[in-house]
Amino acid sequence: MSNNLSLFGSVFVALLLSGCVSQALEIPVETPKIVQTDVPEPTLIIKSEPIKQPLQIATWSPTPLMGRLTAMNAGYLRSYRNCLVLTDGKDSLPTHENSLLLVLADTSFSWDEEEQTLVFEGKPYKLGDELYLGGGSFSYPIGILTDEVKINWKECGLSRGWLGG
Repeated sequence: MSNNLSLFGSVFVALLLSGCVSQALEIPVETPKIVQTDVPEPTLIIKSEPIKQPLQIATWSPTPLMGRLTAMNAGYLRSYRNCLVLTDGKDSLPTHENSLLLVLADTSFSWDEEEQTLVFEGKPYKLGDELYLGGGSFSYPIGILTDEVKINWKECGLSRGWLGG
C-alpha cells in the first residue's frame, strides 16, 4: 500500500507541478487596439474652366438679283447654343421657342469677339441690346434661302431665323 500511496503522491505532485508550470508559461499578451479616425482621405479637386468658343454668326451672300428684303424686325441680341440670335424679350432667356437665328449679310457687320460687340450699319450693339433691322423671316429647312446660310444649323438648335442686312 505504501507503494500505491507513493505512486499516487508522485502522480499528484506531477499533476500539480504541470499545472503550475503551464500557468507560469502562459504570459498574457496584450493585443494592439485598432483606432479608427474620422479624418477623410485627401481629395484632389480639379476645376477646369470651359474653353470658350468664338460666337458663331450666321451669314449669307446676297446678290443684286435677289432683291431687297423689306420687312422689319426688332429683338434683343443674345447667344443661344453659341450662336448669335434675336429674342423677343429683354429679360427672357433664349429658347428654341422665343429665338430666331440672326443671319446677316456677310458684308453688313463686324464682330469684336473680345468685347462681344456687333457693329451693324456703323453702330455697336452688345449682347442684350435691342436691334431693329430689315429683312425677312424663314424656316429651316423649308425656307427658300436656307441654302445660302453659312452655319451649321444643328449646332444652333433653331429652326427659324431672320435674314437681315
